[in-house]
Amino acid sequence: MATVRKRNWRAASGEEKTAWIADYFDGAGKRHIKTFRTRKAADEWLVNARGEVQRGTHTPENASITVREAAALWLERCALEGLERSTLRFYKIHVDLHILPRIGGERLARLTTPRIEAFRDALLRDDVSRATARKALTTFKSILTDAQRRGLLAHNVASPVRIDIKRRESGKLVVGRYLPSPA
Repeated sequence: MATVRKRNWRAASGEEKTAWIADYFDGAGKRHIKTFRTRKAADEWLVNARGEVQRGTHTPENASITVREAAALWLERCALEGLERSTLRFYKIHVDLHILPRIGGERLARLTTPRIEAFRDALLRDDVSRATARKALTTFKSILTDAQRRGLLAHNVASPVRIDIKRRESGKLVVGRYLPSPA
């Protein structure tokens, strides 16, 4: 049975506080609670969680693995599939240099599409080419797809996030940056 209930308490300062608690059981029969500021937020989340439990795709936040752990599982699977060494090397570079520093500590169950959009924007802001940012995002989306197949993620929230191919702009080549400096 899933319910939403109100919780009142008095803070150390004497101020009266209120929170709304969504209380539910997962597919394994284990009880979980999640706290919200408003009843509406608790009700909306609980409806979604109940649907995921019925479909067998719900993963409680405290049981969710991190992006770092999901990336390790994905890289291991890629190696087992016999991908070329150079492909594996580039995947590992994408993971180590672009994904883990920005989003590696986040739990899969807490990822949202706006969070992935922020990750994409950070890639585009940093000093990497648009093509590299696009490849790193594709690698990240593949990690989440693999986690979804393994039952570690209800749905891939990164699916709608994209970096479009930009037509080549005819820019000037800068000596010392794109071309070697004259001797």
